[in-house]
Amino acid sequence: MARPNNALTTNGNGAIANKQEKFSVAIQGNALQGMIKKATPDAKSAARLTGSLISLVASSTELQNCNPASIVAAALRGEGMGLMLGMGYYVVPYAGTASFQISYKGLIAMAMAGGDVADMDCVEIREGEYVGRNRRTKRPEFDFSIYATDEEAEQHPIIGYYAYVEKKDGFFRSEYMSLGAILDHAEQYSKTFDRSKYRQLISGDLSPEEAERLKKKSPWYSATETMMKKTVIRRLLNSGYVQLRAITNIDTVLEREDEEAKDADALASFDVMNVDPSTGEIFEQSVQINPSDAETPEEQPETPATAPTKKGRGKAKNETAAPVAQDVAFEPVKEAVTIKPDDEDEVLGSFFS
Repeated sequence: MARPNNALTTNGNGAIANKQEKFSVAIQGNALQGMIKKATPDAKSAARLTGSLISLVASSTELQNCNPASIVAAALRGEGMGLMLGMGYYVVPYAGTASFQISYKGLIAMAMAGGDVADMDCVEIREGEYVGRNRRTKRPEFDFSIYATDEEAEQHPIIGYYAYVEKKDGFFRSEYMSLGAILDHAEQYSKTFDRSKYRQLISGDLSPEEAERLKKKSPWYSATETMMKKTVIRRLLNSGYVQLRAITNIDTVLEREDEEAKDADALASFDVMNVDPSTGEIFEQSVQINPSDAETPEEQPETPATAPTKKGRGKAKNETAAPVAQDVAFEPVKEAVTIKPDDEDEVLGSFFS
């Protein structure tokens, strides 16, 4: 059977078919609906995810150019972790393929799900709140009482981000990165980030059309705050001082995300089903997307810092890190949904391992 061109089809009158309509047809086909129903607990959840993906694709011309099966597969990976689309994870389009990307809120949700974390967050640090480093420990110190309200604080520019985790046994650890350090990280590890372009974007030097095109290239331009918070949380978790029950699962997700980001031309290294967008039919052969052998540099965590938590503005409270017990065995948390693919959708098996 000849394969239709997924990028362009015409209807009986010769008009170009709407790409979003093509996805809405494909996702409601038996093959993709079968995958969704296996991955979700009930019919209501399956309908919710289907509707959310149709709306998501309708709002993104880049996703409309992606293989429908890759969009569903990326979403099912997040759903299998018990995360919510748009909050705990994103479906990111690149080079005709959709890829799963966890958000900083997703990382926090995974850590909290382990049961041993009492609190975890990442917050902005405003000008005036950073008061320097401790003379004895060299750890950053903050004064969160300098502004009486959040409204007053928001009148001052953000100079960095501060992430912390507090466990139920009293252990506390934090990490602070200035804006400059975060942008240095983005330049080093993101192939699609250009610091000079970022400065032009935030200064308003780009035309609306140029700004829109730039935002489509990388989440570092379109969701800058989210990416910055995720960077600091990753640095905190990679510090070597934080031992959580869910750390194995978190490490697996982040390692896989880094692996998929090795090649700027193809974020996913898996077999993608070739789906007829007009019927949802799966063709016998699959399209293999092969990433290059380019290596992504390994993150090197900075010296960890301990500082007070920041829950709104008010009097700061100093806390010190409690020692981590070395003889405690932390078991990984199982994913909320375990999916065993059958022969029909074997080509997406790597998402459900």
